[in-house]
Amino acid sequence: MENKKHILFISSWYPNRQDSTHGIFNRFFAEAASLYNKVSVLHVCSEENLKSNFECVESYENNIRTVTVYYKKIASRFPLFSQLKKKRKVLEAFDMGYDLLIKKEGKVDLIQINVIMQMGIGAYHLSQKHKIPYVINENWSGYCEEDGSYKGFTKQFYTRKIVKHAKAIMPTSTYLKEAMLSHNLNGNYVVVPNVVNVNIFKPEAKEQNKITRLIHISSLNDREKNVSGLIRAFGKAVEKNTSLELNIVGEGVDKEKYKKLVNKLTLENKINFKGRIISKDLVYEINANDALIMFSNYETFCLVIIEAFACAKPVITSNAGAIKTYMKPELGIMVEKQNEEQLTHAILDFSENKEKYDRNFIRQFAVDNYSYEKVGEKLDRIYNLALRTNKQSSTNSNTSN
Repeated sequence: MENKKHILFISSWYPNRQDSTHGIFNRFFAEAASLYNKVSVLHVCSEENLKSNFECVESYENNIRTVTVYYKKIASRFPLFSQLKKKRKVLEAFDMGYDLLIKKEGKVDLIQINVIMQMGIGAYHLSQKHKIPYVINENWSGYCEEDGSYKGFTKQFYTRKIVKHAKAIMPTSTYLKEAMLSHNLNGNYVVVPNVVNVNIFKPEAKEQNKITRLIHISSLNDREKNVSGLIRAFGKAVEKNTSLELNIVGEGVDKEKYKKLVNKLTLENKINFKGRIISKDLVYEINANDALIMFSNYETFCLVIIEAFACAKPVITSNAGAIKTYMKPELGIMVEKQNEEQLTHAILDFSENKEKYDRNFIRQFAVDNYSYEKVGEKLDRIYNLALRTNKQSSTNSNTSN
């Protein structure tokens, strides 16, 4: 490992006072990177009821200084005018936050953009203005065919421009890498998986009983997570085995629809809605269940599966997107996407054979592949290579001049 560098994380999604879980996986990346380098975070986001045009909020936690710049949300009846005004305000917020950060933490060596849309434009602005190279870490599912959100001239123009100048592009899976390449977003790709804090997500003793408890954790977006299909499949399983329970964790616009479906299927005594749970409380909930269950239509990674593995819990899941690249029989059961009959059989099979899984193997799989130490080391190697490449290109450019 080379000397410590100052890495500035700029994330389109990041926890803030409006949503403490928004893009929380990007904070995990920052914490992993901080094991081997100095890391600061700059996050810019809008707030509707802000009293002034801008407000800077500083925090220092786990050796990471974070500056969040809130800007007053822009409202206009004219979309083009609104977009131009927003861009100007966003860049002004980035300049303000950057100046504050470097006064406290000094020169930045490298920028890491976490999710290009929509704040990658701010990172690109700082990179050009201060001659700082950058790398990109990408989680967004919009590039995937199943999602289909990567549309519009402006979005594609800025994304291609930002990707073109990146020293490295770090999607969380080969599935996401292929999706990005399908849009001609060419560059130096290195897959870097999501990271889990295995010192927090770890096994705890669970009370043994005859009930098989399954937990589902997500944004509850039915288009992506197919929670309706999961509920229907679970209902069919309950008809054959009444010793089943499903706990659903999360909030989302489709939640009321799920509650109506539960009532229609008379599963009120079998399915519990737990709401949004974070941090150590989430670890407790995972450990209180026998397995995690996911039935997604598409996934660029699915961090919650790795969090379950870290707690030594097997997983019942669909073969959606990136999941099929790391799942194996020793870790749980995988079924075809949208195949509710297969999912019903998987639930019943697991309830009858749940003791066959080697919990130590599942836990070690997470530690060996997704811990802060493992991912932090990989990030450090990429940072070093990016800086060397940037130095060489600068030298070659000066020589040619």
